[in-house]
Amino acid sequence: MIKSLKHKKSRLLFSVVILSLLLWQCKSRNISKDESYNSDIKVLESLKQNESYYIDVEVAYPFLTTATQQVANAIMTRSGNSASRIDVRGDGHYISIKTDSVKSDLSFFGESRLNSGHYGNSTGGIKFDGPPSNYEKSIHKQKRKLVIRFEIGAEANENYNVILEIFPNNNITANITSNFRTVMKYSGTLKSQ
Repeated sequence: MIKSLKHKKSRLLFSVVILSLLLWQCKSRNISKDESYNSDIKVLESLKQNESYYIDVEVAYPFLTTATQQVANAIMTRSGNSASRIDVRGDGHYISIKTDSVKSDLSFFGESRLNSGHYGNSTGGIKFDGPPSNYEKSIHKQKRKLVIRFEIGAEANENYNVILEIFPNNNITANITSNFRTVMKYSGTLKSQ
């Protein structure tokens, strides 16, 4: 009986030690997550205070329609790109935001909509240069990103709605919607000016 009682006590003690270790591990992980979260939010708040941003665009993600996919796959099979992801690294594409103006030179891979006239410039890309309207910046704390939204007009009565998402590691995504073209998404890196 004494052996059985000692055995039960040792099991109980072992269980308590294991449970304590597990709880301690969970606690230390939460602390490191909190530190990482707080660090990311500080970076985003610092980025929000900036008045100028320069984004080096590296990848274009066209909105795929059947026609776009057929043409793009026929052209891009040998380049390593696909119809849904096109590497434009090194081509000089960018989005620049300064105190009261925004400027871009972006490639466009998609379709022009009916009654759009022409693409707005000789290259067919997305280019704008001027003051934005409805410009706003906000931090989405749960997703750890800075969101910049604005609208801007371009040549041939084309208007763009732009949403930029900037992450603490300086990676960005840009979604651009036009009244005359299919939607384009881009990713790249925030560079210092």
